Amino acid sequence: MRISWSLGHWRPVLRHLDDPTSVALTVDDAPMPDTMPEMLDLLDRFGAKATFFMSGCRAVHADALVAETVRRGHAVYAHGWDHVRLDRESPARLMEDMERCEALLARHRPTPSPYLVRLPYNGGWRNASVHRTLARWRPGCAVVHWGPSTEDHLIPTRIERPEDVEPQCRREVERMLNDPRLPGGILLMHDQPINERPGGPFKPAVTVTLMRLLLEGLTARGLKSVVLPPPPPQAWWRRFALV
Repeated sequence: MRISWSLGHWRPVLRHLDDPTSVALTVDDAPMPDTMPEMLDLLDRFGAKATFFMSGCRAVHADALVAETVRRGHAVYAHGWDHVRLDRESPARLMEDMERCEALLARHRPTPSPYLVRLPYNGGWRNASVHRTLARWRPGCAVVHWGPSTEDHLIPTRIERPEDVEPQCRREVERMLNDPRLPGGILLMHDQPINERPGGPFKPAVTVTLMRLLLEGLTARGLKSVVLPPPPPQAWWRRFALV
């Protein structure tokens, strides 16, 4: 077991839900105009809700999609502005990136409180300086980790033809559905991951196919996808020890 210590600076870290009949589907790097509408339609079709961590550099060009995501009942949080390792930047840059993105999102819904944070690459989730900076930006905030992941930043690198998309996505979804952490799990996928890996032409198809297969699989197992809940109360000692 790994324990990270601080002088009382750890924010709560949300890693799973208390309800084993539900999961929280979280989508980073949104919104992209060629995939987000289909994802929203799929979520509606399956009666599912999701939590989107939106990148400002994309959201600024898709204002209507941000509004539509909120209108359909999904949760929306800032994922920074540029998709960079903010834990390697100055505290001022971290707060500026998050505030700039949140100001964009706040045009469409009240700023959530407590605020749920996932920085790009989940950088700094075990960094006390990052937690301290986030608390200055939004007192009472919590950090969101994940359990089962689609590993969708890798899938396009294995695809050479359009007909490869479905089997490659199905393989990853089956792996997730058999993960013992699935009940009550926080699931990770992206709206076309922001990275420099090859496979760009197949990213839109991978994103939509993963969403469809994952929602089909969750429904077949009787699991409901819900928005992330507020973090539970933090025990006093967890401010000092992050397990």
